[in-house]
Amino acid sequence: MNTSNIFIRVIVLMALSMSMLAMATTPSEIQTDTRQTNYSLPLPDGPSSIQSGLDEEASMWEGYIDVDGQGTPTWELNNVSDPSLDGKSLRCAITGGDPNSNIHCYRNLNPKPSSHFFSLSLQFQYRPTSTYNNAGGPSIVQAIEFSMSKWDQGVRYEWAMQWNNVNNSCDAGAPNWLYWNPADPCKWMDFGNSYSIDGERWHPLVLNGDILNGQVHYSYFSVDGLEQQLNIPLIAPAFESGVSDKLAVAVQLDGNSTETPYEVFIDQVTLTTWVFGDVPVSHWANDYIERLYDAGVTSGCSTSPPNYCPDATVTRAQMAIFILRGLHGSTYTPPSASGTVFGDVPADSFAADWIEQLAAEGVTGGCGDGNYCPDATITRAQMAIFLLRGKYGSTYMPPAATGTIFSDVPIGSFAAPWIEQLARDGVTSGCGDGNYCPENSVTRAEMAVFLVRAFNLP
Repeated sequence: MNTSNIFIRVIVLMALSMSMLAMATTPSEIQTDTRQTNYSLPLPDGPSSIQSGLDEEASMWEGYIDVDGQGTPTWELNNVSDPSLDGKSLRCAITGGDPNSNIHCYRNLNPKPSSHFFSLSLQFQYRPTSTYNNAGGPSIVQAIEFSMSKWDQGVRYEWAMQWNNVNNSCDAGAPNWLYWNPADPCKWMDFGNSYSIDGERWHPLVLNGDILNGQVHYSYFSVDGLEQQLNIPLIAPAFESGVSDKLAVAVQLDGNSTETPYEVFIDQVTLTTWVFGDVPVSHWANDYIERLYDAGVTSGCSTSPPNYCPDATVTRAQMAIFILRGLHGSTYTPPSASGTVFGDVPADSFAADWIEQLAAEGVTGGCGDGNYCPDATITRAQMAIFLLRGKYGSTYMPPAATGTIFSDVPIGSFAAPWIEQLARDGVTSGCGDGNYCPENSVTRAEMAVFLVRAFNLP
C-alpha cells in the first residue's frame, strides 16, 4: 500500500482514542506470552500521569535475553552525551554473541491501576547505517522494537511496534512496521506501513493505545511526523501469573546472522497515562477528576468508551451521590428510599436512596414546597452550602459575610456567608477576575475540584 495514502502530515498530535476497559477479562480470553521473563528491577517512587526523561537514568534500566531459542548476545546498556538531543540519551547495544540473538532493554515504572489510556513518545536512532532487507549481504539491523506495557493482577496489556528490516516467513514486505499480537502465531503483524528508517539520525516516534473491553487497542502511531490513526482489531492480553503490577517501557534490538554489533539510542522518552478519554492530561481539572475516580466517588458518565463529561452540568440528584460518597467513601450505600421524604422523589427514582439520606443527614431541606427538584442543575452558590453542611454537619453556620472576598458576592446576597467560608477553607478561589459566579451552574469538572478540596480526597 502506498505510504502517502496512509499518512497525513500534521503539526499537532491528533486527538487520542476514546475507548477503554468496560469489563474484566476472563482467563480463557488471555494468551500466554513466553517472551517475558524477569522485569525485576526496583520501581521508582512517585507514580505520575506524565513520566518524562525516562532515558536519563541507565541504572534504572535492565536487559534480558529473548527466550525464543535464538541464542545469547553480548550487549551493553549505558547513558551517553553523544548522540543526544538534550545532553543525555540511553544507549542499548548488541556487541556480539550468537547469531540472530536479541537484547531487550527495559525500565519498570510504578503501577497506575486506574489508567486506561497510554502514550509512549521518544526519539531514536541507530548506528551504524544498515542496508534494507539483506541487500548485498546480511543487513546489520534485522529489527528494532519499541513497547509500553501495563501489568494488572496477572494480566499484561502490551502495545509494541517493530521496525522490521528483513523479510521472514510471516512477512515479505520489509522494510516495514509491524504491531505486536501475542495471540497470532506470527506475533508481529503488518498494518500497511512501509516507511523505512535510515541510520545515524533522530526519528521521533509516538505510540498510543488503550484498554477496550479488557482487550488491547492500538489507536495511533507516528514516526518522523507521519501520522496514522490505527484500525487494528482488538487483541487479547497476555496472562502472566505472579508478575507484580507495574508499567514498563522497552526497546529491543534483533541481531543478524553474524550478530554484527550495532547500537540504538533513545532520547526524550516519556510515558503518559490517563483515565478518561475526554479528560487528557492537559485538561485543567485532570488531577482532581482522576483523584475523584481513584477515591471511588465516580466512575465517569460512560464506561465504553470511558468518559467523564467534564463540561456537563451537575444535577441535584447527581450531587447527592457525589456528596455522600465524598463524605463516607466509595463503599458507602445509603438505606433504601421510602419515597415519602420529597414529593418529586418516588422510591424507585434515580438516586432516591442518596437524596433521602442527604436529607436525613441535614445537608438539604429540598428546593421548596416539599420537593427536591432532582433534575435541576445546581448553582455554585448552592454548592457552597451543600459542601459546608456535608463537611461540618447540619448545625454548622458560617461567620457573617464581609462582602470583600468576591466582587459579585456582596453582603446580603444569597449564600454569601457560605461562599466566603468556602474560600477561607481553600476550596475555591472563584471563577476569575475576583468573582465567584454564584449563579453559574456547577460543571462536573468543577464538582471534582470542590469535592477533592472540601473532603481532602487523596
